[in-house]
Amino acid sequence: MFRKWLWLGILAVASTAMAQTFTVEGSAGWGAAVNENDKPGLFRYEVKKVINNDTQRQVLESFFHFAAADRETRTEVKIDLVRLTAYGQQINDTSKVAEFKGLAVLSIVTPRGGRRVRGELTVVVKDNRAPNATEGEPDEIALRFVAGDPNKPFAFKGKVVRGDLVIFERHLPR
Repeated sequence: MFRKWLWLGILAVASTAMAQTFTVEGSAGWGAAVNENDKPGLFRYEVKKVINNDTQRQVLESFFHFAAADRETRTEVKIDLVRLTAYGQQINDTSKVAEFKGLAVLSIVTPRGGRRVRGELTVVVKDNRAPNATEGEPDEIALRFVAGDPNKPFAFKGKVVRGDLVIFERHLPR
């Protein structure tokens, strides 16, 4: 009799665990973007928010890397996301936009030396066209890094000239 109740209990726990569903919202991309001054920036990232639809618990996962160099001043800037703190996206018939924020490290290397600064990074991406499409508005990426003084941020906004970025939403059973 005890075995029967034990197996029924295990079956009930297993069926409850299997009934969970998840929603994954995210964005991923890689490539090169050019700003209005024709200065290139290289980026590679993947961010996602996994939502357990039964408990509404959220888990954020990410990596983000950005690099830009100015040949005239011989300055190189790199930004690495340390921890993602917020992610949101809006997908409708006409546009796909994602915004994410987190703690990051900005590394600056000049001929006089280098330094690393911790701060907050905000990134906004727009997925304007399908991968490998040549017609239509190109994808866009904008980032803003603030450390200490909000009046002196590092900002980059450009159109993707090589590569692609994608914004997605998937519904998964466990």
